[in-house]
Amino acid sequence: MLTRKQAVEFLRDKPVKYAHMLGFDKLTDIHNEWIREMVLGKEDFTLEAHRGSYKTTCVSIAIVETMLLLPSFRTLFMRKTDDDVKEVVNQVRKILEAPHTQVFSNAIYGINLKLPVSNATEISTNLITDAKGSNQLSAISAGSSLTGRHFDRIFDDDIINVKDRISR
Repeated sequence: MLTRKQAVEFLRDKPVKYAHMLGFDKLTDIHNEWIREMVLGKEDFTLEAHRGSYKTTCVSIAIVETMLLLPSFRTLFMRKTDDDVKEVVNQVRKILEAPHTQVFSNAIYGINLKLPVSNATEISTNLITDAKGSNQLSAISAGSSLTGRHFDRIFDDDIINVKDRISR
């Protein structure tokens, strides 16, 4: 039986092992540091790495871990296009619905994780304990408005792509 302390320490200290449990088996020790910084870091953090280095996968795991370990945090995810946004939100949803994630939710909070809000651009779990009314995850494309919105964590990913860097 996994205790609350063991579950929190595992997610906090070994996010790549959690990712491996979910099937993301190409992540390595460097990704562990990236995810830890995304979830636990206190300062702004810019990650610059080559194409195919699993940055987006790390962002997805970091968003899920933020929702599990810091459920009162409001997270914004931004990407270039609406379709790109939907792809990552769908991946986050699948990770939240995974049996391994349920095990951690039960160990930490004593309840099954549910998604009372789950659509193409927003997700919230039943782990929220405050009355802010905002969703845990809001996702928008690069041209969307941010006026009047407040977040504890902001992740942007691929807001400039190859098409933006090539001209006739």
